[in-house]
This record gives sequence, structure tokens and C-alpha cells, in this order.
Amino acid sequence: DYQIEAAKAGLDQAAALGAGHVRFFAGTGKGFSQGRDRINNAIESLKVCCDYAGERGVFVGVENHGDITPDLLLEIIEKVDSPWIGINLDTGNFFSDTPYIDLERCALHTVNVQVKVNMQTPAPERKRYPADFDRIADILKRANYQGYVVLEFEEDDAFKEIPPHLKKLDSALNS
Repeated sequence: DYQIEAAKAGLDQAAALGAGHVRFFAGTGKGFSQGRDRINNAIESLKVCCDYAGERGVFVGVENHGDITPDLLLEIIEKVDSPWIGINLDTGNFFSDTPYIDLERCALHTVNVQVKVNMQTPAPERKRYPADFDRIADILKRANYQGYVVLEFEEDDAFKEIPPHLKKLDSALNS
């Protein structure tokens, strides 16, 4: 399968560069809504990739991207059942009424964190509101997360806005 071979090539590159994990997209909530076959295919493909990743000492980080719910993400992680799989946790990708509960549910399985400066409400509104960095940092600390935390910035004025957000995130993580 082309996608598995491409994933293996990416894992080889990550290992050569000394990267600790590679971000994977398992699919989308919309794609998974088409039935169990799509979910089972993702799980079986991830098993193959995790076996390969383990041979190279690289984690597979499945991102909560594309409207994947925490329940489905955790089901995938559980059913792949590999020490080489985890979650690439993007704090702004749970579009729910309870995103901090969603983050907390996933934090124990996290291999990388991307903190966005904004969260979003569920569809159809998708209203944006500021992320609570202190709350996110508390969730990560309680999960004993020890990996990288990066600021993912998708807003308008990066040169002006990133420095104060980084300072705020650093303060939250180190308090």
C-alpha cells in the first residue's frame, strides 16, 4: 500500500534525523463516519507502521486532526496496542463544548503537544476563543507529560503576537 510505504519512508527519515516522533493523520471524523471498515483499516495500517517505527526507535503520534473525537482517537490508540504509538495532541483541534476534558482524557497517551492560542466551539458556529494556557499546562503536568510543547500559531500578525504568547506559555509551563 502506497500510504504505508510513504509512512515507512518518513519514519526512516525521522530516525536518520534523530526525531523522536512522526505526526500521523489517521483520517477524519467525516471519513470515519462512513463505517467500521475505515476505522479498522486505519488501525491495521497503524499497527504495521508502529512495528516499523519501533524498529527505528521513533514514536507514531496520531494527531487529533480532522474532527476525530477523543473517543475515536483513544479507541485507535488502544486497538493498535503498541508501545510505539501515542497522540500528537493539538490543543485547538477538539471542537467540543468540553475541550479541556477532551485534552485531559488524551494527555496520558501524548508524545507531542502543539498548543494553539485559540480554541473553537463545535460546528456549525465554530466560534474562536482564547486558549487557557494555565489550564493546558496543568493538564500536562498532572499527566506527567515530559515531551516537547510547541506553539502552533495560525493567526494574522505573527511577528507581533507570537512573542507575548510564547512568554505566556512559558510562564504557564514553568510555574
